[in-house]
Amino acid sequence: ACAAAWNPRDAAMELPYTIFALGDAQLHQLHTDQGKLFIMSEIATQLFQESPIAFGKDLRAGRYAKTHTTNHNILHTCAALGAPDENSGNLVGVTLLPVETVEACLVDRRRAELVQPFKLALLKLASQEAARLMASGDYFGALPVALDAVRQGQELFKPSPALQLFPLYLLAAQANLGLKRSKPCEDFLGLASWLALKEPDNTSNVMRSQLSRLFGQLRAMQGEHHDALKSFAEDVYHCSVEYGPEDVRTSLGYYNLSKVFQGVGDIERSLSCNATVVNIWMAATCSAVLGAQLTPGLSKVQVVSSELPLGRSQLLEVVEMLEDIRSLRREALGDGHPSVGDCALAAGLALVHVGGAEAAARGRELIATAAAAYPAEETERRQLAKSAATLLAA
Repeated sequence: ACAAAWNPRDAAMELPYTIFALGDAQLHQLHTDQGKLFIMSEIATQLFQESPIAFGKDLRAGRYAKTHTTNHNILHTCAALGAPDENSGNLVGVTLLPVETVEACLVDRRRAELVQPFKLALLKLASQEAARLMASGDYFGALPVALDAVRQGQELFKPSPALQLFPLYLLAAQANLGLKRSKPCEDFLGLASWLALKEPDNTSNVMRSQLSRLFGQLRAMQGEHHDALKSFAEDVYHCSVEYGPEDVRTSLGYYNLSKVFQGVGDIERSLSCNATVVNIWMAATCSAVLGAQLTPGLSKVQVVSSELPLGRSQLLEVVEMLEDIRSLRREALGDGHPSVGDCALAAGLALVHVGGAEAAARGRELIATAAAAYPAEETERRQLAKSAATLLAA
C-alpha cells in the first residue's frame, strides 16, 4: 500500500498567545513572527458588534495596516480559540491587526472611551512580561520589553510625570542591573526617586522598600559597601513598617545585609544578619507546612500568620537563599551547628509548600540532610524533621 502524502496541515501547531481583556471583551494577541497581533474577527464581533466580513471590507477601504495570512499554525490557533470565521466565497485565511490599527479603529469608530483602557491593558501586559522574563533570569530579553513599558507609560501619563511611572522605572532599572549596566540603572532609579520625592504622601513603604533594595544591589555591584549597607537597612526599615520586622517579606533585606558584610570580611555581622533570616523561615515554614508552633526555647521570632505570602518563583528563590546561608554557616560554625540543619529543614519545607514531584524530591533530600545534621540533644528539631519526612511519605 502507498503511504499517504504528507500534509502540512497535519503538523500545524498552536501558537503562543496572550489573553487580552478589554471591558467585556476577551481578545487574543497571537505571538507571530511579525510580532504580537490581534485576530481581526474577534475585534469586529466583540468590540464593534459587526460581522468580520463587513469589518474587513471597511479595513481595506480605510487603508489600515493589517496582515492577511494562510499560515497553517495561525489558522489552527484561531480555530482552537474559537475565533469567528471571516471568510466568504473562496477566500481562505485570517486577518491579523497590529496594536496601532486596533487603537485607530477605536478612535475612528467612536469608541474613544476604550482607548485609555486599551493602552492601560497593553502597559500592564508589557510590565508583566518584563517581570516574568527577569524572574526566569532572561534580563537580555526583559530589557527591551521594560523600556517599551516605560515608553508606553510616559506617553500615557504625559504631560507631567506621574507616580504610575514609578514601577516602570524600577522594572527598567532592574533589567539594566541584571545586565550589569550601572549608568542606565542609576538613571532609572533617579527618576523613580524623584517621583517619590514629588509625591511623598502617595509613596508607600513597599515602594520605598523596592527602591532602596535596588539601590543597595546597585551599590553592592559597584563595590560601594557603605552605601549598599545604608540602602539595605532602609529596605529592612520600610518592610518592617509595612509587614513587621519578623515577616518573611522582610527577610530578604537581612540577607542582603549579610551578603555585604560577608563581602567585606565581617563574618560576625554576616552571621548575625543571616541568623535572623533562618529564624524567620524556620518558624514560618514549620507553621505553614507542618502546622507546628516552635517552643519558646527554639523560636526566636513570633509568627503572625500561618500563610506564606509568596508565589512559587519567589519561594524557589528563598530555597536558594537558605542554601547559600547554609553553606556560609557550615563553613563558619561547622556541620553540627543546629542552624545549619535549620537552613536545610526550612528550605525543604518551602519546597514541600511549592508542590510538584521535582520540588518534593529535592525537599525530601533537604529534610533528610537536616535530620542527619541535628545532634542527638536537639530533640525538638529532630522531631520536626521526622514530622516533615512523615508528611512527604504520606
